[in-house]
Amino acid sequence: MHEISVASGILDRAISAAEEHGADRVDAITIEIGRATHVNPDQLVFCVETVAEGTPIAGAAVRTDVVDPVAACDCGWRGEPDDLGLVGGFAPDVRCPECGERTELVRGRECRLASIEVPEVDDESGQTPTQER
Repeated sequence: MHEISVASGILDRAISAAEEHGADRVDAITIEIGRATHVNPDQLVFCVETVAEGTPIAGAAVRTDVVDPVAACDCGWRGEPDDLGLVGGFAPDVRCPECGERTELVRGRECRLASIEVPEVDDESGQTPTQER
């Protein structure tokens, strides 16, 4: 279950981003998951929620956006492949519909933190609603 290690990396990045913005908690995070990855979105959400216990991310909404693959070929073709041609269920083998050569996936392999949502900071006090005054 490699989703735990992926979740830990995303959680670390979300915590760093929250600290960069002076937030003591995160309300929501959005994760982009490429369709060509082998990451199961439901399992990743579960893992993020599990490893987030005791962190500023605990209780945050965890959203996922699935990214459709886009392939590009040296012949100039670029588009969404009809089939990822998963050889043995693992490595994508996408062929160009124009020339038949192997293409490069330029989208759809990402698994990254896309955004975080943090509480508004009170301009007068400089504190978030959860900070003690």
